[in-house]
Amino acid sequence: MEPFAISGISFMPEMWKEKANLKTLLGHIDVAAEEGAQVIASCEGVLDGYITKELPKHRIQPGTEKTRGYAQRVAKFRKRQESLAERIKKNCIPVLQKKAAEHQVHLFINTLDLRRKQAVYNTTFVIDPNGEIIGKYDKIHAAFEVVNKLGKGYPVFKTPYANIGVIVCADRQFPETARAVALGGANVLIINSYGMWGEGANERFIRQRAYENGLYLLFCHPNETVLCSPEGRVIASTCPWENVLIRKIDPEPAVGRGLFGNREMAQTYSIIGDPSAYTSRKKKKKGK
Repeated sequence: MEPFAISGISFMPEMWKEKANLKTLLGHIDVAAEEGAQVIASCEGVLDGYITKELPKHRIQPGTEKTRGYAQRVAKFRKRQESLAERIKKNCIPVLQKKAAEHQVHLFINTLDLRRKQAVYNTTFVIDPNGEIIGKYDKIHAAFEVVNKLGKGYPVFKTPYANIGVIVCADRQFPETARAVALGGANVLIINSYGMWGEGANERFIRQRAYENGLYLLFCHPNETVLCSPEGRVIASTCPWENVLIRKIDPEPAVGRGLFGNREMAQTYSIIGDPSAYTSRKKKKKGK
C-alpha cells in the first residue's frame, strides 16, 4: 500500500430533484479528479436529496402507526419514492459509472436503491475505475427511515490503495459498526451522512470511531467533510461553503492501531474473535 488521495464532496442536495443533484455532483467529481483524487465519496442522499427527511411532515414515523390514514400515507409516499429510486437507477447511476471510468477513480456514492419487489434501500454504491459497481453497503441503523429496508453486514471493499469500509449516518453512533469494519481488514472508513454535523457530538463520534479502530475516517456531510487520522485527530475539514476536500493519506499504519481494532485484543472476545465459537456453543446446548 502506498499513499493515495482521498476526497469528500459536500453540498446540499435538493429533495426529489435527481437531475439537478447529479449535475452538481458530476461537476464536483470533475474538480476532485482533476486535482488528483483517487477515491471520492459523497454525502448521504446525494441524488435523492435525502427525502426521508420529509417523513415526519407526513406523520410517517415510529409511534404514528395506529393513527388514522397511516397506511394510506405510507403507500402514497412509497409510490413516489419508488418512482424516484427507479429514475436514479435508470438515469443517474449509469452516468456515474461512466464518470468513474472517465477519471479512473473509485466512487462511494450514497442514494436510494430500488431492488426486487419494490424494496428501497439507503445505499452506498461502490464504483471502480472501470465503471463497474463492485459492491454496495445498505444502511443498517436507519433510525426513523421506516419506508426503507434495512441492510445486513459490513462489507470491506478492496481497492489498489486500501481496504475501505462504509457505514452511513446513524450507523456511526454504535461502536460495533466501525469495529466490524476494522475486523474485516479495513484501513479506511467512509461515512456518508446527512444528519448531525459540526464540533459537538458528531465530532466526538467520528474521532472516537477512528481512534478505537486505528482507521482513517472520512465523514461526508452536505455541510462539511472531515478527515480523521487513526489516532482520532481531525487532520482536515471543510467549511459549509467549501464543496471538495482532498488529502493524501498513507494507509500503511492504519491497521488495528486503536485499542478495539487490535486483532489480538479481539481474540479475547471469543464470539467476535472466532465466529464459530458462537455456533459451537449453540450446538452443544442443543445436544444436551
